[in-house]
Amino acid sequence: MKKYFLPLILVMSLMASCSSDDDNVVSAPDPDPDEMNLGQAIVRITEVNADADEVVLTNLGDETLEIGDFFMCLGPGTYAQVSGLTSENTNLAPNATVTLDYDMNATADGLSIFTTNTFDSADPNVLLDYVQWGAANQPRVNQAVTAGRWDDAANFVANGSPYLFTGNAGQFGSPFWEGTAAAPGVMRILTVDTTTDEVTLTNLGGSTIDVGSYFLCLGPGTYQQIGNVATGSTMLEAGATIVLPYDMNATADGLSIFANNSFSSSSSEDLLDYVQWGEANQARVGQAVTAGRWDDATNFVAIGSPYNFIGESEDVGVTFW
Repeated sequence: MKKYFLPLILVMSLMASCSSDDDNVVSAPDPDPDEMNLGQAIVRITEVNADADEVVLTNLGDETLEIGDFFMCLGPGTYAQVSGLTSENTNLAPNATVTLDYDMNATADGLSIFTTNTFDSADPNVLLDYVQWGAANQPRVNQAVTAGRWDDAANFVANGSPYLFTGNAGQFGSPFWEGTAAAPGVMRILTVDTTTDEVTLTNLGGSTIDVGSYFLCLGPGTYQQIGNVATGSTMLEAGATIVLPYDMNATADGLSIFANNSFSSSSSEDLLDYVQWGEANQARVGQAVTAGRWDDATNFVAIGSPYNFIGESEDVGVTFW
C-alpha cells in the first residue's frame, strides 16, 4: 500500500489545482516588450511627414493584423478610420507598412492610433501609439503618457518633418524619434554678366524655393521683382539655377537679392545676397555688410565681366568672386 501513497497524493493535488475557481486564476504576465512581444502584432507609427500629410504605420510584431478598423486621431473631432485614409492593403503582415493620407499641422501636432473609437481611453490596448512634434502638450498626450505610449507631455520631436521612429517594438517616447528636415534653401547670386545684362541665381540649400516674390535691387528705385522678369518657373529645387534679364552698369554697381520689398533692411532674413564690382561703396553695401552678406564696403570685384561666384552656400565677400 505504501508504494501507491505518493502517486495518489500527486493525482489529488493536480485535480485540486485544475478545479480552482476562475476568479482566482492569475493571468500570465504580458510578454516583455523588449523581446518584441513574440506571438502578436504590434502596430506602430514609424514615420510622420507633416509637410506632405502622410503617415506610415508598420507592423513590428510577428503576426498579421487587419488594421482597417483602427482610427488615427489628432484630437477631439479630428479622427479618421485607417481604411478611409489609404487604398493600400490594411492587412499588415510582420514588417509590412501602409501609408496613410492624413491632414496634419506641419508646425505642431500630436498623433495617436486607437483600436476603437474610445478616444478618451488611456488603455494601452486601445491607445496603441503616439507621437507629438513641434511643441509640447498636444492633444491626447496625457492619455498617451498614462498608457505608456509617450514619455512626457513636455517632450516633443524637433528639427522638422519628416519625423522618423528609430526604436523597436517595445520603445515609446521622444528618445526614439528624430526630425529629418532638409536644410533650408539658400539663395545666392551665381553669375553677373554686365555685357548681356543677365543675372544667374542659384539655390545652394537643401529645399525648394519659390523665388518669384524675391527682388533684384541695384539701389533706391532700381529694383525688380523676379516673378515679373522670369520667363520660366521660379521654383528652384536644390542646386537649380535661374537666369534673369536685368539692366546693370558695366563700369561699377552693387547687386542685392531681397526676400521682400524691405529695401532699407539690414537683416539677413531680408537681404539674402550681395556683390559689388568696379568700385567700392556701391548702393546697399553697408546694409549687406551688416547683414553678413558682404565682407567690407571697400572690397569689390575687379572689372572683368562676367563675375562668377566660386564659394559655397555659407561663403560671402570678395574672396569668393
